[in-house]
Amino acid sequence: MAVFAICHSQLAGAACNSEIRNATKASERIAAEWPLRLPHDAKTQYVRKIVDYLAPVIKLNMESGHFNWPSEGKWEFLLIRDLSANAYSIGNGKVYITDGTYNFVETEAELAAIIAHEMAHQLMGHFCRNDKNSAARGIGSFFQVLNKAREIEADSLAVEILLHTHFPPQAMLAVVERMPVLKQAVVQKKLRIEALEKQLKDVKMIPFTSSPEFLRIKQSLSAGHAFE
Repeated sequence: MAVFAICHSQLAGAACNSEIRNATKASERIAAEWPLRLPHDAKTQYVRKIVDYLAPVIKLNMESGHFNWPSEGKWEFLLIRDLSANAYSIGNGKVYITDGTYNFVETEAELAAIIAHEMAHQLMGHFCRNDKNSAARGIGSFFQVLNKAREIEADSLAVEILLHTHFPPQAMLAVVERMPVLKQAVVQKKLRIEALEKQLKDVKMIPFTSSPEFLRIKQSLSAGHAFE
């Protein structure tokens, strides 16, 4: 849904040195400032399960050699105990998702779309050079980078990824349509929706039912069990 970064953007290949260095520094600051769920927490593990499903799909069905994979091919998804809905990448395969994202999504497919979108930021190399065309707003000691072109790129790749899965790719559009945005991002949201509608115009909707595991986790957070 967003990119949190101190630097960002390169074309493709492998994680660059500055990306790795900055991602390491940022992850240390996040760990110090924000309440993270443990890696073996059930809610974190469920997100990890989706990542472990999507990563091989990308390698097997897409021209993955052109992508900017994390160093050593490792993805690290962690959950933050925060009931606001947010998800963001910081580079080198490190992605953070808030508990509130479970409340925000209506289906398991929408959660998969958010995860695919954040993976897409990494795969498209959005973390190695400063971009003069990006807007940013401060959150804690970090900045949320708002870059129209890169968000549209990540949306598009997320749809392509979902097309190779059992998740309906229309879930990406549903996420963007419902997500709350700041006043300065309203135009960006409109352009993202238009781009997704064009991409999905001829894509048939496939039947989909969320898994019992996903529904249990969503219900537990909706019931106010965020600190379990």
